[in-house]
Amino acid sequence: MNTLKLIGKIILWIFTIYLIVPYSMALIMKIEEPHIKNLNTKEFIIYGILLLGLVFINYKLFSSNLKDKK
Repeated sequence: MNTLKLIGKIILWIFTIYLIVPYSMALIMKIEEPHIKNLNTKEFIIYGILLLGLVFINYKLFSSNLKDKK
């Protein structure tokens, strides 16, 4: 059962990284040339908050594995 939980955590981590990379690239392009991107600022903020939530969930899931087990 622990193996399945670890696989699920790793899949969530990979999914989060998969979303963060294009988001950050699009955000950099939007900052450099704001008139080119069709996505407005409100949607960027919403997606950023969702990604921060995923990062927080990943941190909580993996923090138990990173602590020293006594």
